[in-house]
Amino acid sequence: MSTELLNTALSYLTDILLSLSIVGSFLTVLTFMLYPKLRSYAIKLILYLCMSIIFSLFFFEISFRSSKSLFCIPSAILVHYFFLSNFFWTFSVSFNFFQMIVKRNRDTEFYEKFYHPISWGIPFIIVILCASFEKYVNRGGFPGIIIVCSNICIYFFIAKEIYKTLRHTPVQKRQTVKEFRVYFSIFVSIGSSWIFGFIYMFSDTSTVIGYTFLFLFSISTSLQGFFIFVSYCLNYKVFANYSRSFTQYGVSFFKRWENLDGETTQSGPTGTTDSSSITSTNVCAA
Repeated sequence: MSTELLNTALSYLTDILLSLSIVGSFLTVLTFMLYPKLRSYAIKLILYLCMSIIFSLFFFEISFRSSKSLFCIPSAILVHYFFLSNFFWTFSVSFNFFQMIVKRNRDTEFYEKFYHPISWGIPFIIVILCASFEKYVNRGGFPGIIIVCSNICIYFFIAKEIYKTLRHTPVQKRQTVKEFRVYFSIFVSIGSSWIFGFIYMFSDTSTVIGYTFLFLFSISTSLQGFFIFVSYCLNYKVFANYSRSFTQYGVSFFKRWENLDGETTQSGPTGTTDSSSITSTNVCAA
């Protein structure tokens, strides 16, 4: 397969995955807006992240398809802003997880007053400075690298703390799939997959290794919003709430699933009570 054909195929695939990510992020926001009782403080931060994902990918698609129109520069500036915002929100989310799980801090809401100036304000300042000097290209790399590396370091401590708690659980009570889902949900929430993109930037893009990291980056990062939806919305508690809503509006088919959430008793690291969360541990006392 030629390089040009491979790039074309990857481009089409990325478009599809970006669409899935936008839809997934939107459905996540919609779900927790419709059912505020499910919206813990940690979930609230995830929703801010989802909004930055929606806008960054939406304007990315616009800028990509309007490279020769009047919308090119405005959309490029907005892409720059919301992608930077995405990075800073992943850091806010990872720091919040660190406080909840590692530090066992029960008052993590105290930090929200810092999250908004950091995640919305700093990107605004960076974009204004870049726009003032008409330097729009490749100016998000440096802060992005710092944030992604910081998030990965934080993730290491979070995963270590979860493992330390779980290792005291009797083997017969361990729920491997649910535990993996906890690790996975935190991993995608803090944008760790961006590391593949930065490795690709510094690798020889014409080699197999370069294309491997490009492929990993294109797939994993493009699906960030979709993975967040899978992690936080595809569970018994959310499905039970939707079932009650459908039943209320006359769709009796869903009545059989109204009480699915009654089968769960514990809270996961995000505060959402469901069987897919970390039900076998108390790692999140917050």
